[in-house]
Amino acid sequence: MRSGLGPTPGGRVLDLGCGAGHELVQLELDGMRAYGVDASATMLAASRVRLRSMGHPVRLVRADAQRLPFTDGWFDGCRIERVLQHVADPAAVLAEVHRILRPGGVIGILEPDWASLTLASRDGEAARAVADQVGGHIPHRDIGRHLRRLLAHAGFDEVHIEVELMVYSSVEELSRIVSLEHVTNLARAVGRIGHSRATALLNEQHSLSATGAFHATLNRSALAWARRP
Repeated sequence: MRSGLGPTPGGRVLDLGCGAGHELVQLELDGMRAYGVDASATMLAASRVRLRSMGHPVRLVRADAQRLPFTDGWFDGCRIERVLQHVADPAAVLAEVHRILRPGGVIGILEPDWASLTLASRDGEAARAVADQVGGHIPHRDIGRHLRRLLAHAGFDEVHIEVELMVYSSVEELSRIVSLEHVTNLARAVGRIGHSRATALLNEQHSLSATGAFHATLNRSALAWARRP
């Protein structure tokens, strides 16, 4: 994402949803002037400590991503990582970023597509019911597949998308990202599948895993870059 942003040394780059400040430090090391925005005072405090411990300037603001306290065209670049999936209105956030970027400024976005999980199963209907529970608590669980549309509607052009497809060959490997037991129990709890069918699916998937025949896929992340005309 940093290489795709590509501002010249000294360029102003906003990390929107900066969290604990790891990327702010790296942006500074890359010669950019990094600014961080987050809605969480706790995260901003962690960013402040990290930046100061590394001897970097502290440019942090607590703000709502839909109402950024910066003038039009202030930034050369903006990065957004795993934030749009959680906000109330991703389109409004991107409109704000469009406003604060200078003409020619670049936005970089990294978001998942939790709705893309697939499980190979003899009971395809049950597998789909289970996969539908992945990320069910996240407001925009499939945001990764909508980035091109959102960026185009916000007025960006030269949109480039890369998708990271993950292939999992065991239940244990998948569990690093998604707990198969948890989402199967959720599908049962909400009435998508019955108890016996849920048990049969789990037994099948663990059997496939033990014999080297398990197969699941997930578009773990979609990376997008676009330019403000």
